Amino acid sequence: MFIPKCFAQTDRREIFRLIVEYPLATIGYVADGKPCACHVPVIHVVEDGVDKLITHVARANQIWQHTDTPWLLIFMGARHYISPNWYPTKAKTHKEVPTYNYQTVHITAAATVRQQLDGAKQVLAQTTDFFETQLAGQTDHTPWQLDDAPTEYVDNMCDALVAIDLEILDIAAQFKLSQNKPPENQAGVITGLNHLATPEAVQMANLVAKFAKD
Repeated sequence: MFIPKCFAQTDRREIFRLIVEYPLATIGYVADGKPCACHVPVIHVVEDGVDKLITHVARANQIWQHTDTPWLLIFMGARHYISPNWYPTKAKTHKEVPTYNYQTVHITAAATVRQQLDGAKQVLAQTTDFFETQLAGQTDHTPWQLDDAPTEYVDNMCDALVAIDLEILDIAAQFKLSQNKPPENQAGVITGLNHLATPEAVQMANLVAKFAKD
């Protein structure tokens, strides 16, 4: 991924925060010499002080049979179109063009399949707990747990799944949030986005403000 210096993000806290907020990853891998991709939720965990990722796929999904080369995981965060009409300098010089703000994280990872049933159950439980806890934090929601379903039913379901550990080999992150614009244009972008008043626009306005130049 090409990353201009002004948009490079190296703060691992911000990077993993994005993964927590946008866990649905596009995973690129090579199968029989051909590029392939699939889309699955990926969860960030810390084990013995080390950041790692976990996921699971249907056993019928061929991806787990192709772990001989590293996978590329792509996480897309907030994104929004930016109009040049929001830049105050445009009215003076007319030398502005449209652009698109976005956040993305690319992680290269080595995939290892958990062969035992208990491994699949553990990853499924961690994944379920992650999402159910999020729901409980947003509304009056009683979290569902793996133990709420009959053991035999869960075991049969997990037999049809493959749990995968992902060792992080490399991280590349780009947060393109108008950092290359002067303060007056950043302020104009924030005003323009807030005027739209959609959840996506307001979120991007907040991010532009958060990462704006001092």
